[in-house]
Amino acid sequence: MSLTLSLSFDVLIKLCSEGRDDSIQCPLCETDISALSEEERQVHTNNCLDTQAPQQGSLRKCEKSSSLIEESVDDPVQLVNDISPVLKWVRSLGLAKYEDVFLREEIDWDTLQSLTEEDLLSIGITSLGPRKKIVNALSTLREEACAASSAEAQAQSLSNSSHVTDRQRERSTYRKASEPKKPTANKLITEFFPGDATKIPKKLPKEPVAEQSCRRAAVRRNGNNGKSKVIPQWNCVPGTPFRVDAFKYLTRDCCHWFLTHFHLDHYQGLTKSFSHGKIYCSIITAKLVNMKIGIPWERLQVLNLGQKVSIAGVDVTCFDANHCPGSIMIRFEPANGKAVLHTGDFRYSEEMLNYLTGSPISSLVLDTTYCNPQYDFPKQEAVIQFVVESIQAEAFNPKTLFLIGSYTIGKERLFLEVARVLREKIYINPAKLKLLECLGFSKEDMQWFTVKEEESHIHVVPLWTLASFKRLKHIANRYTNRYSLIVAFSPTGWTSGKSKKKSPGRRLQQGTIIRYEVPYSEHSSFTELKEFVQKVSPEVIIPSVNIDGPESASAMVSMLLTESV
Repeated sequence: MSLTLSLSFDVLIKLCSEGRDDSIQCPLCETDISALSEEERQVHTNNCLDTQAPQQGSLRKCEKSSSLIEESVDDPVQLVNDISPVLKWVRSLGLAKYEDVFLREEIDWDTLQSLTEEDLLSIGITSLGPRKKIVNALSTLREEACAASSAEAQAQSLSNSSHVTDRQRERSTYRKASEPKKPTANKLITEFFPGDATKIPKKLPKEPVAEQSCRRAAVRRNGNNGKSKVIPQWNCVPGTPFRVDAFKYLTRDCCHWFLTHFHLDHYQGLTKSFSHGKIYCSIITAKLVNMKIGIPWERLQVLNLGQKVSIAGVDVTCFDANHCPGSIMIRFEPANGKAVLHTGDFRYSEEMLNYLTGSPISSLVLDTTYCNPQYDFPKQEAVIQFVVESIQAEAFNPKTLFLIGSYTIGKERLFLEVARVLREKIYINPAKLKLLECLGFSKEDMQWFTVKEEESHIHVVPLWTLASFKRLKHIANRYTNRYSLIVAFSPTGWTSGKSKKKSPGRRLQQGTIIRYEVPYSEHSSFTELKEFVQKVSPEVIIPSVNIDGPESASAMVSMLLTESV
């Protein structure tokens, strides 16, 4: 906030409340703010200050410089986050005690609607009940927004088909062209691909879950919204009593539980009171489960990559899944001779085939996040190169701040490679550093990270903080004295443009803020899934994501086995 007035907030409030016993007014807009808490009063007054005070500084001057603006957008962007609607919404849920969390993180209405359950965990909403209540309410908000959008489109269609005069049409067109478009935040990957309704089976999900929503996939993975205790097929291992990523379905008849990686939709349901046997996972995942959830080490058994072990008479071998740090795919070889490969979440690479020699795979439990011909995106290496070259292109201005979005764990390969290639330190906060120390990076790699903000102009931030230009504008205001240009990279895996061409990213700009949307995915594309299935050649394929029922699963399998035209 650029608070330039000489009077402090407390003094202003005191002056404006003199002579009144029961009311407090905002010193600028004279609104009665008696009913607001102290923090809300300060937020309200700061909003008024930023709205009314003249904007100064290098950021404002830079907006007038055409040399820095290649693709300007005329949309007006507010200079401060108005979080009062968010606070009101939180209170309406009966969760007023969490207002300070949203105040601290300065989450506005646009950003709110982009939050996932893991985001809520990361900002401090750790209690399961309140977190679930917020997640469900957010889901309702999104459904209402979609319904409103559909209704508006239908009304527009009816309007276009009705008889109106040419002058009325001209006025309507002019009015719509004149109205500023509201920046959209957190589009799904489906919105950037054209699709072909004639080629997609009707029973397929209309909008497969997006990369930035994959952590919410626990609901989509279960066709009954998580209410049923019937264990889904993809959480079971045929021919064994084992369960994989099935902590929502804990039962006493199983004592061998496998965790493929530390993402919420896979460990959901796991608490420190777990007492149902052993949890089998990689060393990285074990460290995270112990540190973040509190599972004692005696409940954890580490699986070493490429090392076959016998568990309850079943040979088990795990391999790197090329997803996030610690992610594994697991090969089970039960006594019946019918091997099962569970991929967990994975990004296919040809190197994986070297580990899958031996007995043929009978059943393949497959990550089908992007199991649709629409979803094809570049190799990770191409996207990393695009980000590196984009930073080099934008770095002509020494007062440029670069922001790279990241999950709690995930996207590390992207920003680490940026550091290596550019020979630049990357700023991360202390909490992120503590996590990275669990991920097995070498000392050479760890030297590229710093917790001193002033040592780097490349910062790693939570992905949701880059959700909209409005949010980025607020970040820019905080750094107005240090930086005159903000360049953000959102590696969400959902932006390949409205064509089937594999684009490594696209550039959007509003004033002195540039936002790159880059399709850096840690899931396999449809083309990669088809190649993987062809190479593994399983007898049975069990899809694990976006399953609405047997028919949608069958449709996915059919597409994977269909020869390309």
